[in-house]
Amino acid sequence: MKSEIRSAWIKLRVSPAEKEAIVAKADAQGQSLTDFLRQRALDYRLRQTPLEKERVRQLARIGSNLNQLARWANMYKGRAEALDVLVALVSLEREASAIPKEEDACT
Repeated sequence: MKSEIRSAWIKLRVSPAEKEAIVAKADAQGQSLTDFLRQRALDYRLRQTPLEKERVRQLARIGSNLNQLARWANMYKGRAEALDVLVALVSLEREASAIPKEEDACT
């Protein structure tokens, strides 16, 4: 897609409270106010926000841990304690549920 020159303006009046809420949401996403509004209005991704980068990093760590557990369980089937594996899986599930969802960050 060819990059277009952004030369048109859109003026929008909001109350001071609305402006404060919009700015807070943009800050929470690690975006400028302009990028945040453009993304929300046009429903497209501008770039990865710091929150998205952190979420991807955490999910990659969890996936790596899960692969290590699966490899260990396959390698030591005879010695694997089912309880140990279940405890590790529960721990991974807790980590995954602790990762904030994008929808939560936007509200």
